[in-house]
Amino acid sequence: MRKILLFLTICVAFANAQFYYDKHGESRGAYKDSLEYSKLVELAKRFRGPILVKKPVDGVKPRKNLEKIPENKIQRTFNVNCDTLNKEKWLEVEKNEIVKICVDAPVVAWETSLKAIISSDSCLAFQTPTLIGVETLRVHFPDSDSSKKINLAVGMKYLDFKNEEVLLGFNRYSEKELKMQGFCNTEENGTIACGPKNEDPERLVSITGTYLVDKYPVTNCEFTQLMWDDSLLDYKWQNRKRASIRNGNCITQDTAANTVSLFGAMEYANARSIREGLKPYYIFSPVEYAERESILSARQRIIKQYVFGYIQVSDDSTSNGYRLPYYNEWMMLARGGDKKNRAPWGDSSGFFEKTKKYARFKTKMVSFETEPVGQLMPNGYGLYDMFGLAQEHVLFEYDLFEGNLGFASCLKGGDYHVSLEDGFDDTVSPYWKWINYGYYEPGHPGNGAGFRLIRNIGNNAKWSEVKSDSQE
Repeated sequence: MRKILLFLTICVAFANAQFYYDKHGESRGAYKDSLEYSKLVELAKRFRGPILVKKPVDGVKPRKNLEKIPENKIQRTFNVNCDTLNKEKWLEVEKNEIVKICVDAPVVAWETSLKAIISSDSCLAFQTPTLIGVETLRVHFPDSDSSKKINLAVGMKYLDFKNEEVLLGFNRYSEKELKMQGFCNTEENGTIACGPKNEDPERLVSITGTYLVDKYPVTNCEFTQLMWDDSLLDYKWQNRKRASIRNGNCITQDTAANTVSLFGAMEYANARSIREGLKPYYIFSPVEYAERESILSARQRIIKQYVFGYIQVSDDSTSNGYRLPYYNEWMMLARGGDKKNRAPWGDSSGFFEKTKKYARFKTKMVSFETEPVGQLMPNGYGLYDMFGLAQEHVLFEYDLFEGNLGFASCLKGGDYHVSLEDGFDDTVSPYWKWINYGYYEPGHPGNGAGFRLIRNIGNNAKWSEVKSDSQE
């Protein structure tokens, strides 16, 4: 019995140990705790080259020797200046991509949990993960006892806005149309209101903040793998899980998830935060009674959950984890810097064929139909499929549109299925000329849709109005 316990203790210790390898990929030992800089320098001198320290990964058995990565298999190479590592360094990569990073100085050691191998005295080759998220590499240089950090944004865009001028809102009616709609009334403050109004009028704002944004809508594989143990998944996802392999490979151009409830998207956001050691953004709590979804405040809302009925969801203001975009954020990201057009393809005066460069609209309804992400052109921020492929869950901070009937969210990005003619047909799809930056569908309770996540790093986003010449 004592021998069995000793054997199990050794197995557990090795499972949590960090293995280190020389520049040829040969295993040179294991350490239970992190290696001090002096020890890394000693090892680098002994084995005449940089050391690779492999961090343990649950369920992955350490290899005795590492496999070489042929140069012709490398899909992308980053040449990094050491001076740029004095502050946060972000590199954008795709899932399952073979990448090489080279720095302009000799290296003492690299630290990573990825499948990797040293390719020269200053280069590391590795394969990126199969799930979207952030991975961090650490690199040690001579004469510096502190490591430098390289962040990998896997399947995401790193957007660092510094006083970026963006256009928010959408004018459904021109000034001429507003005046032609009916009688005008003079408000108490002296302004004139004429019939219908632009509920979210266009305005220029300045944004300063750092965002990580999913390049593509979350895919079916990503959602299934990360939510594998979630007992609250509905039958559609339970069926998909039964047809999948646990910890299976998720390709970049997998099909977009388009049957996820608002609650499911929030659960997924929390799960992604937890996986990366971040504090979850959403706090779920029961409610005694509710008749419908509603907005309680900018950071609290009542939503529908098909098992529990209605629940309250609050935002944790101390979290910088993953979350759904708020309405203004989605509008900013969807436009991708566009301050001129009414839609990515220009406006609705052209031909339907023009939209096919920007949106994968279909003209025939098929239930739960979906297609691969990233097949068309990205917008100005490098984001794909903001229109057409899947409607996306977007949160409101307050009641913005009367037509949304007070729901806590809406669906943006246009419907996957559209009609070529103005009017209703048997597909019950919107007329394609209605689709633009301002188009939305009400966030009906439990409505399945697609989504993408964002993360405001450090919760540092600041918005300010840009005054026009007439206001100055």
